[in-house]
Amino acid sequence: MSRIQDRKRQNKPRLLKYKNVYVTRVKIFFYFYEKRTPSSCRGRRCRLFLWRKGFLVWTACMLIVLSGCWDLRYLDKLGVVLALGVDDDPSGKQKLQLTVQVVLPQNVAAESKGGLGGTAVTSFTETGDTIFEAIRKMTAKTSRRLFFSHTQMLVIGESMARKGIFPLVDLIERNPDIRTDISVIITRGMKAEQLLQLTTQLEPIPINQIHEIIQVNQAAYGTNFGVKVKQLTRMRGEGKQQAVLPSIRIEGDKALGHSNENVNSIPAAAIPVLSTMAVFREGKLVDYLKPKESRGLSWLHHKIKSTVVKLSCPESEGKLIVEVQDSAIKYKVKRNEEGLPIIKVSVRITGSIQEIMCPNVDVGDEKVLNEIGMMTSLAVKDEIEETINRLQKKLRIDALGWGKEIYLQEPGIWKRMGKDWEAQFPSVKSEIECNTIILGSGIRGESIVK
Repeated sequence: MSRIQDRKRQNKPRLLKYKNVYVTRVKIFFYFYEKRTPSSCRGRRCRLFLWRKGFLVWTACMLIVLSGCWDLRYLDKLGVVLALGVDDDPSGKQKLQLTVQVVLPQNVAAESKGGLGGTAVTSFTETGDTIFEAIRKMTAKTSRRLFFSHTQMLVIGESMARKGIFPLVDLIERNPDIRTDISVIITRGMKAEQLLQLTTQLEPIPINQIHEIIQVNQAAYGTNFGVKVKQLTRMRGEGKQQAVLPSIRIEGDKALGHSNENVNSIPAAAIPVLSTMAVFREGKLVDYLKPKESRGLSWLHHKIKSTVVKLSCPESEGKLIVEVQDSAIKYKVKRNEEGLPIIKVSVRITGSIQEIMCPNVDVGDEKVLNEIGMMTSLAVKDEIEETINRLQKKLRIDALGWGKEIYLQEPGIWKRMGKDWEAQFPSVKSEIECNTIILGSGIRGESIVK
């Protein structure tokens, strides 16, 4: 208490000093105000009138300066860009070729009313050394100013991705007219231009269907997950995490994919199909994961919302399906005797049995459910270990984010290993722990298969 009282006594002269300065300034202000106010207007009402008059004059001046229509843009003068596609320049004269997918509102409106309005989108292609240069050069081909506030996706061609993706997102990060929450995807075995010129049946606007495919797959199966521009730029920070992006291909006749025949035929001649996750080193495409490894990466990135795990029957031939309904993953960085990090990965899964092709399996028995839960844990653990082995031993790329976990949990270890993390990463040990709880088996007990 004595220390607190001493501090108060020490601060009291300072407070009095500041108070005296404030009072002095207020007195000076009113002194000059009295001098400038006419002698005939020294009363309270007159002063209030002058204050109101000055406020009105100030407001009128601000209305002139801060006009609300100085950057007005009419919708019928804008071309709304829904997607950007970047490829190599086929002529080799410029560094890149840019394709934009622009919505045609008149056709979308006609189609919503039941009419035949034609295709809902069109595309423009131009070359340049930078994306911004190519965008401005497109003004020679379109009568509308390109508008990027509703852009949903950045599509990067495979050959362009092998040269580097980070220079392509600089404009998006820097320009306030383009949102940083747009998704990024890689075209596998084709150009981005081909994907943006593809017509689709389920959605009149093709890029909407591609965007929804990624969301549906992540929510229901998990071999791919969406990555946004702002997430890519965060990876450039401490931890040296390498980028991963979903990839997509066209299944069917690519030549018919850009025509109306593709929409009017059953099934469609060409459709967009998700592939697997693409792995990068320093922003350059290195390789693609296998489907099992790709889902293992989704487990490690905590992107699995729901999926299915196929298991062999416990005591007979056949298969059974477990639906994962919830999952959680936790990382813990430990030290071994030598002071090196050990990454402990704990996975918790909740699921239920959805399909049984096994004879004489009674899922009403708690022992059987526990056995199926253990089998599910082993299957998920196998996927995760296979992914770790591919990234750590073969590709030697930290796309798992382990460096980031060490940086956050054990900064002392990271300070020692961070400078040479690429060489240190393949030797980092890991421990995988998986636990599954089977909640039920639907509305039927024993298997119908005999």
